[in-house]
Amino acid sequence: MDILNQTKSALSAASITSITGTYGAACDGRSVSGNDTWTISISGGPAGDELSVRRHDTDCVLSVDDIVTAGGTYVGSPAIDLATSYAGSASAFALSGTLTFYGNAKISALAYDTNFTITLLVSDAPGASAAPDKGASFDTENGTVTPGNVSASDYTIDYSGFGIQKDVDNVVQSVSGYGQLTAGSATGQDYAIYEGDLTGASTLAAVETAYSGAASHGSLSALTTLELQAADFNLVSLDLDNSPQRTVIIRNTDQGVSAYQLLRITFVP
Repeated sequence: MDILNQTKSALSAASITSITGTYGAACDGRSVSGNDTWTISISGGPAGDELSVRRHDTDCVLSVDDIVTAGGTYVGSPAIDLATSYAGSASAFALSGTLTFYGNAKISALAYDTNFTITLLVSDAPGASAAPDKGASFDTENGTVTPGNVSASDYTIDYSGFGIQKDVDNVVQSVSGYGQLTAGSATGQDYAIYEGDLTGASTLAAVETAYSGAASHGSLSALTTLELQAADFNLVSLDLDNSPQRTVIIRNTDQGVSAYQLLRITFVP
């Protein structure tokens, strides 16, 4: 039986209501301790402390800390210091202490001379004194956020060229051939063959543990015409009456943010 499932990052971009972060200690008008927080509301997010940076405050460094949805707040580790390119590595986001997805972010500009955009990959009141003195209000630039997901790949796999020889007790004696991957519209870079079964309901932590612990793994570009060799499924000496299962895990990574596709198979007598 061949079942196809895809698991993306555990968060849909459409479900994000806001992101929260921290102003750096050098941000003008903010605490020198660097612990003042900001929010960018997306859809139904909380009111108040919306992000704003004083015009031309080029020393101001903004950090993305958390991603908020109706279902809870995902805490990032480490915080993402915003630059005009994505951070060198993605941050892990956890809900109630459980790793749920990775995220990365960048800002459109650091000159703060116009409104800016934060791209998330998965994102003082005027006053006047008595005459003749007049106070000035600060000209501020406001931010928006554009969230998005890294897509899971959509390969298919054909086992018609995969041979299994068994004995009278349904114990595997030898294997031959290969499983043939065929790329879809979304591709990946790496693969692993996990000796067990994963489903679309598996947590990201479980998928990553299975991926890193798999005995057989590598780069898709190193495969001969995307052929997964039968020997790499490690089936010899297994009893087919026990219905051994394997999961081919395909990983697609963009800016350090990974999404996984799971191609599951059960071997039967």
